Amino acid sequence: EIYSNINIIGGGLIGAATALSLSSLGYKITVLEKGPAHKFNNSNKDERTVAISEGTKLYLEKIGVWNEINKFSEPIKKIKIIDRKPNNLIDFNNKRRNSNLGYIAKNKKILDVIYKHLNKNPDIKIFNETKIENIEYKNDTVITNGNFFKIKSNLNIAADGKNSSIKKLLKTTYFSKNYFKKALVLTFSHSLNHNNTAYEFFYNHGPLAILPMQKENDKYLSSIVWTNESNYLESINNLDEKNLISILNKKTINSVGKINKIYSKQLFPISAHLNTRFYEKRTIYVGDSAHSVHPIAGQGWNLGMKDVEVVYKVLNKYKFLGIEPGTSSFCKEYHNDTFFRAYRLYQLTDKLDYIFQNENLLSYYARITGSGLIQRSKKLKNAISDFAMGF
Repeated sequence: EIYSNINIIGGGLIGAATALSLSSLGYKITVLEKGPAHKFNNSNKDERTVAISEGTKLYLEKIGVWNEINKFSEPIKKIKIIDRKPNNLIDFNNKRRNSNLGYIAKNKKILDVIYKHLNKNPDIKIFNETKIENIEYKNDTVITNGNFFKIKSNLNIAADGKNSSIKKLLKTTYFSKNYFKKALVLTFSHSLNHNNTAYEFFYNHGPLAILPMQKENDKYLSSIVWTNESNYLESINNLDEKNLISILNKKTINSVGKINKIYSKQLFPISAHLNTRFYEKRTIYVGDSAHSVHPIAGQGWNLGMKDVEVVYKVLNKYKFLGIEPGTSSFCKEYHNDTFFRAYRLYQLTDKLDYIFQNENLLSYYARITGSGLIQRSKKLKNAISDFAMGF
């Protein structure tokens, strides 16, 4: 039997960031991860990247890891949004704030940095290959029982992803939407310098985004996130490299020059969900266990990091007041500070996806007029780039 103040379920990007963020408050923390122990400098095929907003970057600075993450992050200085044709263009940059629009980094490299800090901290205990069997309550504690552990804590934080086992166990209800589409995620090298520009092409079956990555071995690298009909992407995924490259060259309109080589590719189903509430008794949900959104705006991880920031803020306040974490007022306060933000992004990404895919003439003219208006209006552009940056 182990006692901890805070028990975090899930040791992925959000769970690990939560543990690191809360460690400065002096709590004893346990992390239950269902996978094996974190491998450093892992050469596995998972080349997924995340877009880090300026808001998330500021929080990573605050918890002391941004300088290390920054070493392998590529800044986004410009975003070009293209609707069907290159002349339907909206251009964003962020010279007025003298900061970048975001950064692109590999998931596994961020995890390396965070785990390096977690492993050094004697107040954080990480258990791997865990399976949770049930949860019970006794007075002011929540007891999490599993395959080889029993953890008593004041608060459970569920950071166990989209298919959260905690959500099933506690029967938390949620809204969900299946887009019946997939995203093809690729990393590739190309002939032209991307000049720190991200592109988003809107096609009638879904968006294709090109995200600038850090140069490796003198090669220009980027990643593509392409949303389309599942059957179509499955057949494309099965093509040989030469044919796949020729399709991608057409779709990317040579914006980063010719595609030379594909280093990794993965297919993911696209769906979105939102829990009806972000807490149960002595448990709060963070990141994908609480919400997931359409990848059209690339803001999923930043939304999760906003949850992490709110947990820190509410815990800090309760500690100052001398109240233990996990009370019902604590859980409700966390919910009130996070739910609306997630609801808004869930709705916004869903509507954006609908507007950009709609082929009727009215939608087309609305988009053309709208994109022209945004391109000409400094105020609108600034508002959109601030939103994208997490301000």
